[in-house]
Amino acid sequence: MTDRVIAGDCALGADELQWILFRRQKGNTPWRGVSFVRSSRDILARCMREKGVDVDTARLLLSGLPDTFDQWKTTPASPGRPLTPSGETAVGGLSQ
Repeated sequence: MTDRVIAGDCALGADELQWILFRRQKGNTPWRGVSFVRSSRDILARCMREKGVDVDTARLLLSGLPDTFDQWKTTPASPGRPLTPSGETAVGGLSQ
């Protein structure tokens, strides 16, 4: 995984194939991938709801994402693009 945006106990990441929704876990593996979405932002939002991500956190994590993963993948890094190849970004003043 190359990218991650963190908001509370959730994180949104991406690799070359898909967006990845992570949940914070206790123990040796602090983050666990719980949803893997290559298609659309709407499907990613549905997965967040199904995994119990609250509305405000989902809104933060989805902010600035284009309609599809393929559109996101071809968009150069910019302030409006929350996931960047440079590494992790904290959302709302929260850090890892």
